[in-house]
Amino acid sequence: MKIVGVSACTVGIAHTYMAKKAMEEECAKRGFECKVEAQGGMGIEDELTQEDVDSADLVIETIDVGIEGEDRFEAKVAEGRLLKVGTADAIANAAAVLDQALALIGGAEAVAAEQPAAAEAPEPAAEPAKATAAPGGPKPAAKQSIFAEPGKTLLNAFNTGVSYFIPIVVIGGVFLAFSLASGTAGANGMEVTNPFMVSLNTIGMAGISMMIPVLAAYIAYSMAGKPALAPGFVLGYLVNNAVVTPSGSSVSTGFLGAMIMAVICGYFVRWMKTWKVNDTINTIMPILIIPILTSLVLGMAYIYILATPLGYVMDWLTAALGSLQGGSAVVLGLVIGVMTAFDMGGPINKTASTFTMALMASSIYGPNGMFRVAVAVPPLACGIASLIARNKFDDADRQMGISAIFMGCIGITEGAIPFAVKDLAHTLPGICIGSAVGAGLAAFQGIDCYVPHGGFIVALATSNVGLFCLDIVIGALVGAAILVVMKPKLDKAN
Repeated sequence: MKIVGVSACTVGIAHTYMAKKAMEEECAKRGFECKVEAQGGMGIEDELTQEDVDSADLVIETIDVGIEGEDRFEAKVAEGRLLKVGTADAIANAAAVLDQALALIGGAEAVAAEQPAAAEAPEPAAEPAKATAAPGGPKPAAKQSIFAEPGKTLLNAFNTGVSYFIPIVVIGGVFLAFSLASGTAGANGMEVTNPFMVSLNTIGMAGISMMIPVLAAYIAYSMAGKPALAPGFVLGYLVNNAVVTPSGSSVSTGFLGAMIMAVICGYFVRWMKTWKVNDTINTIMPILIIPILTSLVLGMAYIYILATPLGYVMDWLTAALGSLQGGSAVVLGLVIGVMTAFDMGGPINKTASTFTMALMASSIYGPNGMFRVAVAVPPLACGIASLIARNKFDDADRQMGISAIFMGCIGITEGAIPFAVKDLAHTLPGICIGSAVGAGLAAFQGIDCYVPHGGFIVALATSNVGLFCLDIVIGALVGAAILVVMKPKLDKAN
């Protein structure tokens, strides 16, 4: 039995490689040949060749985002030999994922065929269920629908957009944090005067300015492939800058407009790809006709139809969230804190991140302050707990804890993942409550964070350095205390 696969998570750091390892180890236990391609933050590793794919009995995609080279698996999709699951599914229970994949082809019969010495082959299974391609991926032409599996398609697309724009956020956030740290608080926020820091600020702002176009482009790309990439960039730039509507008003819709227009772009390009044209026209469709028509039609539709109502929605949202004070703000902080820790860098965490950055575009920095406190708490809580409760964590846990503390200091929530994978039931409550406490305190104190990154490294780019750091520490200590209380003792103390 030969199995190939692809692993890719939203950030391309932790989940990608953990899912890859889980599937490879499970296949090794069963004596199956296995090769899993990782599409992570460093690019493609252990790349599958077309020969690898053609000779495989099964393809298993453990992915949370759109992937490169989806067309390699078109034949396997048509044969019902492709299974797509999330990275978390493979990490949590690789055996169940492999069983599900084997069921597609009648796993028992396949194993029996390779083991002729078995006493008796089982009866042929009923016709196996057919697997489906990843949302937005290729399918047999006769069965394809541009609106197939809309929920999965959109979730996959948004995760892909976030995955590609995170490095842009990091560039902008880190450079802005360092430049703003040298400034002084003024009426319009942090004012930077040092010439070198002004230049650093300019580079950081270039990164921030690219966030929304990159987000829109890769949402569209996930849904409709390369032909949607160029119009996605154009539409993302369009919504991120003020346009004059027929009524004469100037409107910029930011993140909200980018996500809506990217989805429309994805479906529009999908539709155009179904057009029946002659071979000559077909060769220029992806590089000329689709980009130009999509940008023209949807750009005009945005300016003349969608910009005004979307602008009203953004104005209402900005006013409503900007007026939150006291208890209402704390409730928002608690919700953001729980969302941040719940899947430790996964789609729910990225939803909270996108929400806060959307508000930053409207000069509302409070929710971002809540989120940037919360992102640091889970890994810090796990690291602290592993170091102080020596009768509940082993040496491997303590080594992971040191790394987790470092990752928490620089605002990388994924540092808590190894602890959650090992013992989710006793880890998740603590980190969720700790993050909620930290974010709730930041909300109550009205702490603003002016950059799209978190942890202690951006403390100088907040409205109150001391309270920002204190809230992270309090949240981490609360989370660590809950972890220590809930965690059972080891069978043998270390």
